[in-house]
Amino acid sequence: MNLRLPFVVGSETCPYCFEEYALSSTPFRCTSPGSICPWEQDPVANAKWKQGAPVGRVVPAQRFARSVRCSACGHETRKRLCPHCHMELPPMTGECRNLIFAVIGAKAAGKSHYIAVLINQIRQRVGPDLDILLEPVDDRTMKRYRADFYEPVYGRGEIIQATRSAVEDNRVQLPLVYSLSFSGHDLMGRTKIGKTVSVVFFDTAGEDLDDADLMSTVNKYIYRANGIILLLDPLQLPTVRDQLGPGTALPERNTESADIVTRATNLILAGRKLRPNATVETPMAVAFSKFDAVESLIDPQFQLRAAASHRGGFDAADFAAVNGEMQSLLSEWDGEVLLHQVRTRYRRYGFFGLSALGCNPHGTNRIPNVFPRRVEDPFLWLLHEHGLLRAAAKR
Repeated sequence: MNLRLPFVVGSETCPYCFEEYALSSTPFRCTSPGSICPWEQDPVANAKWKQGAPVGRVVPAQRFARSVRCSACGHETRKRLCPHCHMELPPMTGECRNLIFAVIGAKAAGKSHYIAVLINQIRQRVGPDLDILLEPVDDRTMKRYRADFYEPVYGRGEIIQATRSAVEDNRVQLPLVYSLSFSGHDLMGRTKIGKTVSVVFFDTAGEDLDDADLMSTVNKYIYRANGIILLLDPLQLPTVRDQLGPGTALPERNTESADIVTRATNLILAGRKLRPNATVETPMAVAFSKFDAVESLIDPQFQLRAAASHRGGFDAADFAAVNGEMQSLLSEWDGEVLLHQVRTRYRRYGFFGLSALGCNPHGTNRIPNVFPRRVEDPFLWLLHEHGLLRAAAKR
C-alpha cells in the first residue's frame, strides 16, 4: 500500500535542471540491487547528464504518493525523481521551501573559494552561534564539496582551479544541495528543530556569463534563483589598480561586472516573462571579494573593518553601516554605473565587503592559512530577506 503525502503541493523547481514540475508527476527509481531487479538504461538521464551507466528502473508517478512499489520486484522505494531530468530529488521535497542561491561574477572573482569557505564557516562557526544546521542532502553533494572545494583550500592549501564551462563539463551544471535547519529549545530545554529549508548553491564559470545566448541555455538557475550573490573583484576596478600602485600582484582584466548584471537582469526578465521596465524582486547581494587586498585604501573607522557579530540573529545595524560604506566606496572607485544599475533594476539589494581566504595567493597559487572575514554576511542577509533569520536584538 502506497503512503500518501499529507499536504497540498503546487509548483516545485528541480534544484538540478531548474525546470518546474508538479509533485504528483514525479516518478521514482527502484532501489533494489541489480542482482534482484536488473538495472537498465535511463534515456532521460542519459540525454540530460550524459551518464550512460545502467541504474535502477524508473517506476511511474503515482499521484501524491510518498513511496511506491516497483512493479517488477515489489520493492518499496522513496527515491523520487525530477520528471524532466531524472535526478534524485532531495528527501524533503514538497515538505519545505527550496532556496536557490546563485553565486555569479567574472572569471577569477573568487566564486569557488567563496563557496568553499562559506559552507565551512556556516557549518563550523556561524551555524552553532545562530542555531542553524547546514547538511548535504546526498552523497553527491558531500563528495563533490569535499573533493572540489574543501580539500584544495583546507586540505592542501592550494587555490581552486578555475571552474570549467558547463559547455565543456556537464558536471558543472550540478549544484551543491543542502538542508538548512533552524532549531530552538522546548519548555524542557531540549533542542527542537523548528523549520527546515533546502538551499542550493550554484557556482558558475566566469566565461559562461560572457554571452547572453549561452546564459539562457546553461544558466537557467539565475532566473529561478531566490537570491543572487554577485562577487565583484575590486582589483578589476581601474581606480583601485591605480591607487594600489606598482609592485602589487594584480589579476588579468576580465569581464565588466556591469555587463554581467545586464545579462543576468535580461535573463531574469525574459525567463519570468516580466516587462522590460519591471523591477526585479530577487534580492541582489553585491559583494566586494578579496577585501584584504584593498584594505589599505579603506578608512580605518569604517564598520567594514570590524568583525561582524550575528550571534542571536542577523545584525541589521551592522548591515546598514556596511551597506552605506560599500556604496560610498563603489562611487569613489568609479563604479557609478554598477551602483546605479543595481539601485534601479533591483528592489532589494545590499552591498558587502568580504575576504574568503584572508590573503592574496595571486602568483603563488598557495594558501598558507585561511582567515575568512565576513563571508557569511551576504548569505545571512538573504536568509533575513526571506524571513528565515530574525534581526538580532539591539545591543
